[in-house]
Amino acid sequence: MAKPKAKTSQPPEQWNRKSLVLQVRGSPEWKAWLEGLAEFDRTTVADVADRAIVRYAREIGFTEPAPKR
Repeated sequence: MAKPKAKTSQPPEQWNRKSLVLQVRGSPEWKAWLEGLAEFDRTTVADVADRAIVRYAREIGFTEPAPKR
C-alpha cells in the first residue's frame, strides 16, 4: 500500500509572495503579438500591461497614483 503524502505547509510569511492580479485569455496569435510587443520594448508582458493600465487611467482622468506593483 502506498504511503500517504505528507501535507505541505504554507509558505513562510517572509517570502512575501505577490498574489495573482490579472489573467487574460486570448488566441495564440494575440499572445504571440503581445510577446513580440514586449520583446520589441525590451520588457515583459506584465510590464506592458502595467504601463498600459496606468496610461489608460490617466487618459480617463483617474488621478490616484498607482502604487508600486
